[in-house]
Order: sequence, then structure tokens, then C-alpha cells
Amino acid sequence: MRWVMAFAACVIAPTPLFAEDVAPRSAPNGRVVSTGSSTTLVGIGDSLSHGTMDGTNNSVNTLHAYLQLVADSLDQVIPLTFSQPLFDEHQERIAPLRIPTNLGVDGADSFNVEGLAYYKRAGTSQSLPDDSLVCDAILPRRLDSKYDKVMYPINVLARQPVTVMDAARWLLERFAPASGGDRAIVVLWIGNNDSGGAALGGGGENPTYLPIPVEQIEPEVNRDLRLLLRVAQERGIFSSDSYVPPKIERFLTDASDFHAQYEYLLERLTSHPSFTAGKVDIFVLTLPYYSAVGYLFDSEDLEFYLRKLHPSYAVPPTFARVAKPDEPITEALRGDRVAILTFGFMYALLDSGYSVAYVNQVLEQDGVQRDDMVLSQAEQAFIMARIDSFNGSIRSLAAMYPHVYVVDVGGFLNSALAGETQVEIGGKVLSRKWTRGCGFSLDGVHPGYTGQALVANFVLNRMNEVLGLKAPMHEAEQFLETDPYVDHDGDGWAPGPSYAAAGLTELLFLLTDPDDADGGVEASLPRNVWDLISDAMLEEVLGVPSIRRVVDELAIAAPR
Repeated sequence: MRWVMAFAACVIAPTPLFAEDVAPRSAPNGRVVSTGSSTTLVGIGDSLSHGTMDGTNNSVNTLHAYLQLVADSLDQVIPLTFSQPLFDEHQERIAPLRIPTNLGVDGADSFNVEGLAYYKRAGTSQSLPDDSLVCDAILPRRLDSKYDKVMYPINVLARQPVTVMDAARWLLERFAPASGGDRAIVVLWIGNNDSGGAALGGGGENPTYLPIPVEQIEPEVNRDLRLLLRVAQERGIFSSDSYVPPKIERFLTDASDFHAQYEYLLERLTSHPSFTAGKVDIFVLTLPYYSAVGYLFDSEDLEFYLRKLHPSYAVPPTFARVAKPDEPITEALRGDRVAILTFGFMYALLDSGYSVAYVNQVLEQDGVQRDDMVLSQAEQAFIMARIDSFNGSIRSLAAMYPHVYVVDVGGFLNSALAGETQVEIGGKVLSRKWTRGCGFSLDGVHPGYTGQALVANFVLNRMNEVLGLKAPMHEAEQFLETDPYVDHDGDGWAPGPSYAAAGLTELLFLLTDPDDADGGVEASLPRNVWDLISDAMLEEVLGVPSIRRVVDELAIAAPR
């Protein structure tokens, strides 16, 4: 492999091309961290650092994400080197020969950034190296995985396959060498996906989970999808038991494993000669409660939206309700939840003429709550407790190193999501609610433009404090005005972005506001909604190798 990488580096990587693509921009306003030098901003993380919104990676989203906003502000006070691995609307890499300094990869957890698949989520006995978590593409036209698309051509220039952490160390050597004058700022925000699958109800292998009420939707989906789901369930390679306790525990990294892995990541960064030479500052971000995001619909959410279709809709009595409006605001996390995907199926069933009783079988059967589809209040608390332990590790480990600084963005977001701190912008109070809360993109997981600006400002405040900079804050009100994820007319729907989506994300775009200036105009599902659902679900599962084999075996045609 090394000789192939060396040959590729000689053939496709003349130094001037790469150097030009990451040339620092001059912004001589304010204090410079190191006079006469450039500062390279390196991002290590998951979808939040990558810039994902709507479960989609493209340049529109990335350029509105918090790390780009941080770079934009830093660039006004120090000469900065920062480069994004931008994707087009088909999620293919734009300008693949440009060296990226943002190494955030959608879906990454604390083990993935070292090329490891965590054993519990992978359904194996131990954590093992996984080639799909490494950038090893030789040529730019063959960028198959997200790791290839984000990190290429660092592997070619390093003349070996690289993990995210390998790439970060390579960047530190290239742009902040111990013997040179340049510096680096590293933003490390990793660990969200060490709890994400437990809260979202999806992901994993052996089996793969999705919170789909299979029995309820079988009469409506097409024959191919119905057959595939039945066979995959019988063979144990697909499951809709998304919120049973063993599955929740499986998707949570053990507290001791997280502590050891995070310690190892910090050791890899702090042992680099550039760090020991005092030329690297590392900002580690704490983690918000994944179980408190807008993706999870509570009783009030369900009744608000489903009553648009059936005025008398109510959740069944076994579904624990959220706090009443007159109860303390700190009770905002009370109540059971269902995934936005599950809600979408309930909405489509009710819109298709099914009775409230039939639709509520997604939540309750024979007077007993369905544990597989419902994330209970107790299960949410269990997940939050694990995230608290992760944050405890982040704080204690960061305290062991000079030039490693904690940014408690998790605490800031948790306070806002729980309603303990009221965040008001332009007359709107941001909350954990889906589009009505004005903070999330359509997927209910990733912040929209306004939420990203708030995160960026929080990070910038800490950087200014530590580094003695005067990087300007972003005006959140300006983002709110043009944010496609803000419900301006108060009907519960947001207009959404203008680009096209694929897979399950395409279904989210059905729940958008065609006229956000008129509260009387509601989102409307098309007549062929179940054809769209069937095609989107087939497209989604085609990316799972074990399910793909069943698709081939059953001769199921891929959606067009």
C-alpha cells in the first residue's frame, strides 16, 4: 500500500496545488496569537463539526455550521488557515485535491476517529479496526466512504491510510511544525455518537435498528419493502425494537471505555511535538443531552400535529405526558418520547384515513405501552446519566494538560433544551421543540442556522477569554431572519432549505411549510406518499451490507 500511496503522491499531488488551496487569508484586525505567523484551525468531531443538517451533508449546510462561523470570526482578528471538505448536493466531495483542516465526519464516535468500530454497537466481542473508518482512497474519483470524502488527499500526502487522528497529527506537522513559526487551534467535539444511537433508536449492525412500526405500515408499503422487512427481521439482521433496555445499553459506550478512549485521544494530540513546543491550543467541547433533542416527540408534540388531521386526537393513557404549562420549567424533560421517524409514520397513517385507535397502536397495544417504539422517561434519564459521566471524564482529563481548555457547550445547550435558561432571539424563544423551537434543522438533531450561530458564539467567547483575542460575535437575529428552519408564521411548520434530499431525509421535506408567511397554509402530504415512503426506506437500507445482500437475494429493484 505504501508504494502505491507514494506513486499517487508523486503523480497527483504537486506541492504548489495543495499549498494554494489552503493558503491563509489575511485579517490583521485585533491581537495575533503569534506575531508573523498563521494559525491553522483544525476540527475533530462528528456531524456537528462536519456541518450536517437534515441528515444531509452538503456545502450549503457546512458553510452555515458552527465551525465555519468560528473560522469566519477568527479570520477577522488573526491570519487563519482553515479549509472545509465541501460536498455537493449529491454528497460528493467538491475540490477533492484541497487539503481539509475540518476533519469532522458525520456519524463518528470516540472510537471511529481512531479507525475502530466499538464492539457493542458493531455487535462483536471486541472493538476492531474497520477499513470503512479510514481514508485509503488512491484517486479522487474513488472516494467511497465518508472518511475518504472528508480526509482525502491527506492519506496520499502522508503515503499511508489515515484515521481522523492520524490526519490531525499530520496537519499539525504540516501547518504548525515544532520548528516553525505557525500555530494551531484544535477543536475537539467528539462523544455525541457514543450515546446517539440509544436516543435516536437507529443504527448499529447485527442487527440494524430503525424505529419503524412495521405491523402498522405493512398494509401501505409496497410489496418489495414488505418482503424485505419480513425476511430481514426473521434472519435477525433488522429490528424495530429500538427502545428496549438491552438495545439502549448496547448503543451506549460504557463509561470506563469512554474515559480510557478519550484519554488516549488527548494523549495522541498532546504528545505531538508541536503541542509540547507550546504551539497548539486544544479546545474540548462537552456533550449535550442527546435524549433532549427535537428529534424526540413528546405527548404535546404528537397532539399538536396529529390534531391538525383529527381534532380529537390524544395519546393513549399509558403514554407518560410532558409537564403541564403551569408546572416548573425545569420539568421540560418529563414524559415519554417517540422518534421523529415514528411520528412521521403515525402522521401518514392518520392522513391516509386510518383511525386514531389504529394509529395509537404504534404507542400502545392491548392497554400496554409498546416499549419498542417508545423511549420512556426513565430510559431518557438513564441516557442522560451516561452523558453526565462522559462530560465528567472530559473535564477531568482536560485538567491534566496545559493548553487544553474545556468549552462547556453541553451545559449551555442542556440548560436551554431543558428550559432552565430562556434563550430569546428576535422575539422567539428557542427550545427543544422540533421546528416550533426554532433551534433545530428538520432532522431534529442538528442545529439550524440560528442554533449554529449560538454554538459558534459560545465557542468564540471561550477562545477570546483563553487566547486574549477579540473575535467578533455573530448577530443571532440576522441568522433568525433568513433561517429556513424557523417557523415564522407559528403554524408548526418551517419552510426548510431549497436543495433536494434523498432517503429518509426526503420524507422530512414532505413536512415543510409551502408558505411560511401564512399560518393558514399547512404542510400537505402527496397522494403517493406511501410510494415515496417505500422508495425512501429501500434507499436507506441499501447502505447496510447485510440488508443489501437480502435485497440482491430477493431480486428487489433499487428505487429510481
